[in-house]
Order: sequence, then C-alpha cells, then structure tokens
Amino acid sequence: MKTDENSANHIKIGDVFTPVRWACFAIEQFGIFERWMKGATIFDPTMGQGNLLIALVEYGVEKGFNLKELPILNLFGNEINTNYHKKALQFFLDEFNTDMSGNFSNRDILELPPVPYDIVLGNPPWQTFNDLPDNYKKKIKPCFEKYRLTGNKKNLLLGHSRIDIAALIIKATIQEFLKPGGNAYLFMPLSLLLNDGAHETFRSYTSTEAPFSPVEVFDFNKEDVFNKIATRYGLVHFQRNRHPVFPIRYKILKNKQWELFHATPLTSPSAALSIFKNSDKGEINSFSKINLNKKNQPRQGLNTCGANKVFFFNDCRQLDDQTYLLNDAIKLPSAFVYPLLTASNFRNGKAPKAWVLLPYSKEGRPLTAKETSHWPLLDQYLMNVSDKLRSRKGTLIKNWINKGMWWALLGVGPYNFAPYKIVWEAYGRKKFSPQIFEGQWQANQALQAFIPCDSEKEAKNILQKLENPVVEKILLSHRMEGTMNWAQPGKIKKLINFT
Repeated sequence: MKTDENSANHIKIGDVFTPVRWACFAIEQFGIFERWMKGATIFDPTMGQGNLLIALVEYGVEKGFNLKELPILNLFGNEINTNYHKKALQFFLDEFNTDMSGNFSNRDILELPPVPYDIVLGNPPWQTFNDLPDNYKKKIKPCFEKYRLTGNKKNLLLGHSRIDIAALIIKATIQEFLKPGGNAYLFMPLSLLLNDGAHETFRSYTSTEAPFSPVEVFDFNKEDVFNKIATRYGLVHFQRNRHPVFPIRYKILKNKQWELFHATPLTSPSAALSIFKNSDKGEINSFSKINLNKKNQPRQGLNTCGANKVFFFNDCRQLDDQTYLLNDAIKLPSAFVYPLLTASNFRNGKAPKAWVLLPYSKEGRPLTAKETSHWPLLDQYLMNVSDKLRSRKGTLIKNWINKGMWWALLGVGPYNFAPYKIVWEAYGRKKFSPQIFEGQWQANQALQAFIPCDSEKEAKNILQKLENPVVEKILLSHRMEGTMNWAQPGKIKKLINFT
C-alpha cells in the first residue's frame, strides 16, 4: 500500500498519549531500563510524540546516568502522523542532543518493512474499525485478513466492524517487529482480552506465523490514567513464540494498591478471560454447562435502529376491543402493540410503563405492504413516519428497507411472541437476577436479554438452573459488571449446551 502524503501522514487515529508517570511504571515493572542498558533494542510502533521513549531516557537521567552513558541510539520508533513525528525528533535533538532521524520513521506501521527488535514498548491507537476514516478502512481491510482477525471478509461488515484497530497493530507488531522470544509491553484497551464477539479472533494468540501469549495484565480499573477515556484499559505483557499457558497473573488497581487475581478463558481457548481469586477457582472450574433446547437460545432485546420515538410509547389507553390510544394522540391496532420492559418492572411490580409497536406477524416476520393495508390505522401511521424509518442507517436494517419493509426492526423473530420469557437486565447491572415474565412482554435492545419459553413449567425449570450462584460468579469474572456487556446473550450462551 502506498501512503498518501497529503492524508495518511496527517491522520489522527485513536490518539491516546501515555503519561510519563505510567510510562515509568511500565519501565520499572518489567525491568526494561536494565535490559536496555545491557544492549536490548526497544521499539515503539505508534510512538506519537515519543513519550514512552522519552520517559526511558529521563528515567536513566534520574537514576544518575549522564546522556552519553545511555544507549539512546538503541531506541527506535515509528509514527504515522508527520506533526507528531517532527515533535519527537525535535525533542530528542533539543533535550538529549541526539539526532534520531535514522531511528524514527514516519510511516504507517502496517507499511513499514519488518525489522526485529528485542523489546516492543507501545500504546497502539484505540479506535474501532467502524469508526476509522472511510479511505483508511478500505486501505487496511486486507491487513485484518492477513493477520487472522476476521473469519471471512463479511465479518468486517457485521460484528467484526467493532474490532479495535489496536488488535491489528498489536498482532502486526509482534509478527513483524519482535524477535523470536521477544517481549512486548503494551498499553491497550482490555476489551481485546475481556469482550466477546469481534475480539475472539485476537485471542487466537497467533499472527501469520508465530504464536504469542499474554503473560501478565495490569488492569487500571477506575484509575484515570488517560484523561477521562471511558474505555477499560491496562498494561499487558506479551511474549512472542510462546503458546498461552493459563491461568496468568492479573493485577487490578484498587485503592492505589495492586490486588492479585488470576485469569483464564473458561469455555474455549479463545473465550474472554475470566478473572478470579484463587479461592473461587475450584468452584468456577467445576461448573457444568446448562443443557437447553436450541429453541431456548438467549436473545437480545429488539432494536429500533435509532427510531425509538416512532416505535416506543409512554402511555397507552384502550379505546375499544381493537384499538389503543398511544401518547394521547396516536390510534393504533391493539394487535400490534406490546408491553415494553423498563428497569422499574424488575423492582416495582409488573404493570406496563412503556409500550412498543411491532408491525409483525406472530411468526416473527415483518408484515408485508399488502398486510398493513388491511389495518388502516397502522398503514396510515407507518406512512406518516416513513421518511424517518427509511433514513435509518446500518447494513442489516438497510436490507429490510431495500426490500420495501422499511417498518422492520432488528432482533425480532418468533421468540418475541413466546408466552413466557426469562428476562434479565443485561446493561449496567452488577447482579444477575433473571425473572419470569408471562405474556408477550418485549425486551429492549441492550438493556435486557431473555430466554423464550413455551410454558410456565419450562420457564421455572430453566430459571432454577440460571439461579445457580456460580452463573453469577462466572459473569462477574469477566469484569463487565456495570457495562453494556455485563450479561448479554453471548455471555450466557457460553454457559449452555444446546441440544
């Protein structure tokens, strides 16, 4: 790939600069300075303005070494952004009297010719593939395939569009710029290790040729290391040409102290890491998966694709046997209006507080235009909001819009109309508290997840299995409590054998 000097070299992708304090923490924790003094070469693949390498030199000066004693020319770096690259060169020239023009390259790391180094010390950019500039996405898409970060090309259009570019940079750097047996110390989003979905491909822990292994993780937890960055992040030690051996040491910063845990993937080698104290290890490892029929698969709530104001209502009154008055203004057929779960339904009784319009058959398919025409109130309402619904974005919803069913939602199927559901709050909770809801209640996108059931007996039987305390312990071991990934269907599915 040829770099466009007028665009790529001035691009800013996921800029998160490393504070000197935490750069020094990494240097001390892993003995990087001592190895550098003994001749090790050190490379920062996405160095920004050179903070990590500058910290290494300043660390040596604070230890009493003069600049001539420090092997500064054993430091190497690369930065795609020309302005940042120039600032790094100027700093080394002004402060350390050293010309680093032969050591600091100004390229896209994915285009840089491979050179093996003893140590990689870096902070790769944090940004999902989907949020990258369009031209750059096209440019690097083949790299995601090259470094085995997608199962197939379609994945980047679907779930893998949420994969972080940090995963690509880390795999490419370990493969192309780290000597066999070499060590990489990287500040990175911990979603690569802790989240389901797109990042499972990263956790194959192999690149185009060499395996690599996480060795130790420092989880910064709630510490504001990177100036109000909301992403969960940490410092991770990887080693090249080493197959993963679990559990690994996993340290969490709590009240200014590092508390030692251990981490291992529980359900498959590429599963998200579970973090636990040694005292919980036996109980978690002895857990037997729950056997369920395939029809009882956990599901995420319905998704309006940004059209909540069209489909959701806060007030509902019955006008006659076939008609509801919604929000004191809109008349719709009661056959297509369902109670929508809210947080209050899990704590303050099960009277509906919200409602949702689902222009669907009970078989879980969107009504056709011919079918909506049989319901004049529904047909007129959909026509009134057609512009809003047709303008929704996203590959999957566009498929429905292009088929002429622009009133479709995502996450709707026959399971939505099951007479019983076991529902739990999947967003922002710290407890796993599934409950049975009778009737055709609807779960709301990432806020709730559910298991559809055909009978009350079936629902009670499954609920009893989910209430095993070890289920909650395993969920908590993923360190996702309080986030949108806390108890999503993907997390629960890993605890189930489907028959």
